[in-house]
Amino acid sequence: MLDVNIRLRVIVLFSLYCIPLLAQRSVEVQFSTKVSQQILQRTVRELVLIGNRMGGTNSGDQAVRMISTRFKEYGLSVEILESPERLTYTHHQWKLKVESPKRLRGLIQNEWLAGFSPSVSETVCELKYIRPGALTLDSVRNRAVLINVPLTHELYEELSNAGIRCILHYSVVNSEAYMHGAMITQLTPSQSNKVPVYNISRFAGERLRQELEYGTPITLRYSSKTVIRYGNSKTVIATLKGKSSQYYIVCAHGDSDSGGPGADDNASGVAGILEVARILSAMVRMKLIQPPVYTLRFIIWGTEYVSASDFVKKRDYELDQIRGVINVDQIGIGRPRYCVYFEGNDVPFNEHLLRVFNSIGEEYAGKQGFWKEATTIPFQGGTDSHVFLPQYLRQLRVRQREIPVITVFTAAWNEPKAVAQTKGWGSKAWKGAADTVIIGYSPYYHSSLDIPRLTTDREPHIVWGVKAVGIGLLRLAWDNTEISK
Repeated sequence: MLDVNIRLRVIVLFSLYCIPLLAQRSVEVQFSTKVSQQILQRTVRELVLIGNRMGGTNSGDQAVRMISTRFKEYGLSVEILESPERLTYTHHQWKLKVESPKRLRGLIQNEWLAGFSPSVSETVCELKYIRPGALTLDSVRNRAVLINVPLTHELYEELSNAGIRCILHYSVVNSEAYMHGAMITQLTPSQSNKVPVYNISRFAGERLRQELEYGTPITLRYSSKTVIRYGNSKTVIATLKGKSSQYYIVCAHGDSDSGGPGADDNASGVAGILEVARILSAMVRMKLIQPPVYTLRFIIWGTEYVSASDFVKKRDYELDQIRGVINVDQIGIGRPRYCVYFEGNDVPFNEHLLRVFNSIGEEYAGKQGFWKEATTIPFQGGTDSHVFLPQYLRQLRVRQREIPVITVFTAAWNEPKAVAQTKGWGSKAWKGAADTVIIGYSPYYHSSLDIPRLTTDREPHIVWGVKAVGIGLLRLAWDNTEISK
């Protein structure tokens, strides 16, 4: 009789704990097998072909229409949130090349016009290199200038007032970034900027500098055609309704915030959100899973920070319904690590959300089709989801709440960065030192070469990001005891 009772207890315990867990893992595997690298890559290419998708521009509006159509095809309800007008720009075309000497005519490649540069007709003029701190106004008047220092507003104004014709700017960082592609910059938003700025590669910039220092006379031919006007950024919100009015936000900024092609930053994030939405809605429709307990809102911000801030101010009345914000930013590439990062472990109220993602990172690391490493990290700043944190809510003059906020990414910035790991947040899926995390970087960060061929077409990171987010939602938004009933 005792043996029978023990067996019954084992069966009951197995039914209560093991069967739901097995069902959960089975559903996670089903989700993972449905992630299509081909669809993700195609979506990134289509977004990049549209343009830089800046909020309030024609390319931004075109991207909104494409994203809205996709969400509707997946059976989701869609609404568009329009932000207040702000100054924005569109570059229709530009030209920059060495006119003489002829042997340097093919030197400038992958250049990019800086944001808010004015239109200028085709012009030919001499180029002069300016050493930091050695600006002589008479020496640059009616010439183009080459610089390799940060182009501050003050320096731009000083050069403009000195009567220069245009600026060639290149950047030097401690990595391979910008060697062959230009780091893209923006001028102060204005319709009154006087001279255009052309961002060029480090390779081209260094060669031009050397030639000029050797005494080689260099003449440029350049032009630009731009439109600087006010426009309304548009945010797409798609909803997968759950049993509860409480909801998770799954978001990404839809613009290339640098003003460049923006394949990794952030067409990869947009494609990732669309793919998660496509698969989860299809699984519900096919009755592979029940509708979620908590509603999911897939949001593509029209303009990074600006649109998220506008959402917070307009939806202050419902922010208490948010169970968490999962932001996806730059999942297209990552060097030198093959790692998925989950940001925000230094904020106490993020713990539940991040424990879920940390466990996912550990369980799937090294398995076929998944990441090699995964870890949580402290907040690094610089992405739109941060507006949901109390200090940003205070700045926006809305009531402060403790809304769990994390960002999923595979690369950040233009060079690797070592950060101290938050105490108590080690990961079995991290192969480095326990107290330090090396954050992977993109060699094409805010670059004219942030294109699909060098990012999402080349590496599997985007698939990893989608799998991590999708599995995380299956654990957070569904009740795993009912997930496959």
